[in-house]
Amino acid sequence: MSEYDFTGTHVLCDVTGIAPDRIADNALILDAIRRGIEESGAELCGVQTKNFEPSGVTAVYVLSESHVSVHTYPESGSLFMDAFTCGTRCEPQRIVEVLLDALGPCEYRTSVVSRGRPVRSLVPAVG
Repeated sequence: MSEYDFTGTHVLCDVTGIAPDRIADNALILDAIRRGIEESGAELCGVQTKNFEPSGVTAVYVLSESHVSVHTYPESGSLFMDAFTCGTRCEPQRIVEVLLDALGPCEYRTSVVSRGRPVRSLVPAVG
């Protein structure tokens, strides 16, 4: 199996109960994700951010291996984050761990989805 085979890991994380000063600190959140990407072994290609008024941010990090996204909701002390990486050369769970550490005490739910092979066909093969 090659490190770039049609496989991947998708980590989804819903976070609530984030302290007001932390969830409103876009730089803290964006920096934590960038550090998590580095620590995961993924290669960052670029980032697109959108800051909202009066607060909140959406960011998408494009990786050689796929992507990371975050959407914050300061008014409810929460955020959604996902990290998807193709292949086996990096650890997307590490990105979530670094972000959670930066956020401090909070509540979170994480799901890890294995993607790619084996893929089942929903339609029987014609033959």
